[in-house]
Amino acid sequence: MLPPHPHQIAFVETPGSSTSHLRQLLEFEGLLVTTFEPASLHRLSDMHADLVVVNQAGLRRSTFEVAVQARVSLSPRPLTLALVAKGDELTGIELVERGLDAFIATPCGSREFVARVRALLRRARWPDEDVAMSSANRPRRVSALDIDPLRRRVRVHGSDLRLTEQEFQLLYFLAGSPGRVFGREALLDAVWGSDTFVTTRSVDALVKRLRNQLRTAGGREPVVETVRGVGYRLAEDGVGASSCPA
Repeated sequence: MLPPHPHQIAFVETPGSSTSHLRQLLEFEGLLVTTFEPASLHRLSDMHADLVVVNQAGLRRSTFEVAVQARVSLSPRPLTLALVAKGDELTGIELVERGLDAFIATPCGSREFVARVRALLRRARWPDEDVAMSSANRPRRVSALDIDPLRRRVRVHGSDLRLTEQEFQLLYFLAGSPGRVFGREALLDAVWGSDTFVTTRSVDALVKRLRNQLRTAGGREPVVETVRGVGYRLAEDGVGASSCPA
């Protein structure tokens, strides 16, 4: 039997960044780490990255754009982790609310950094592992909505949607119980788990982004409905009767 595939990590940062010790920690853990400068992101397509780590130092406001560029260069799309300066956690929260999967403030302890990366990598799935056949990875269909978790593919009325990992996780979770209302705290746990410090504002922002994506596929109204004072649900017939602001 072949050994499991080692996870691959793309480290994106500007020249001269002082994070070599973090990369060495990951390599010591048996992970494959490749460093890219923002100008060489086209080379990302040559590797299968499970996680893209973007070091905000030197990138500043372009961190989000760099992360998006790195993510769309790869298929299936990898998870994303932003490194932000300690004391600038609000920037990290904003990046997560805009679509990145997690952030961590640096400098940080080596055990904390490795644990955070490991927690994210546990969310990366290999199609040839036994877990691929578990019920948690089975396709789900709600009316005109088809979700294939192994291929990370979503189709609405036969049209493919390009979702971020967070958007996909939210939609897949809601599609597991159409019509059931979930509070924001439950959705926080389902999408982010305990990996990242985020707030219920992140849920509202994520629902808004997902609704915008679903609108591009046509149909009637957004399938994610608001239940005021409670939370959100996926319409049982796959289309909503009316749209409500997040």
